[in-house]
Amino acid sequence: MRMTSIFVAPLLLASSLLSAQTVNSPSLAITKDNRTLSVSASDHAEAEPEVAEIHIGFTAYGMTLPETYKAASATSNGIVKALVDAGAQKSEIQSQSQQVARLQDYEVKAQKGMKFRVQQSWTVSVAPKDAALVLDAAIQAGANQSGDINWRMKNSVALDTEAIRRATERARLMATELAKGMGVTLGKPLYATNTVSNGLIAPRMMMSAMARSANSDQVAPLSIEAQRVQSEATVQVIYAIE
Repeated sequence: MRMTSIFVAPLLLASSLLSAQTVNSPSLAITKDNRTLSVSASDHAEAEPEVAEIHIGFTAYGMTLPETYKAASATSNGIVKALVDAGAQKSEIQSQSQQVARLQDYEVKAQKGMKFRVQQSWTVSVAPKDAALVLDAAIQAGANQSGDINWRMKNSVALDTEAIRRATERARLMATELAKGMGVTLGKPLYATNTVSNGLIAPRMMMSAMARSANSDQVAPLSIEAQRVQSEATVQVIYAIE
């Protein structure tokens, strides 16, 4: 998305136009010694993601606390082993939450008499090309609450810088054209500011996959396509006019 807004403050410009400034804009004193032109423009840069951050988790239920904890421990360690065996680096597996709890009465009824619950979750960062295989390995190991993926860059500085460069160039071109239309010469920039936001080209992929039973037929991993990462910058530049 590209947006451009323009504010002009040449000599003797009607003071009523000052209301076009935003709250964060610098004060533009209109005098015979101050002729300025202000341009605000937005542009973006995008790239293929470098990291897939996969959310992995499971929930286990049982009749007694020892029984539930024992089963959850086996599942927990089995999931982490499956992640490593699938190619994930152990240093890239990070625990997010873990909870052991007794169920409320209404939950016991819903879970057909089970009285305890253990929940655990992690995030694991892998190359986007490995996301489907790593997620599949976790699910087969019992990760029955998994699938959300965050796509990101290892470092967004380069993408942010490119977005700012594009927005700044767009602002300069608009200011040049505006100055021509006014019959004045565009001078040096006197002030500049920018804001940057990051996101994805499309809504974040959300999936929910349930673990298959041990005797089910082997199936292929889910088809997962990485989403491009986007950085959007908005700049405001105030130029002198001659």
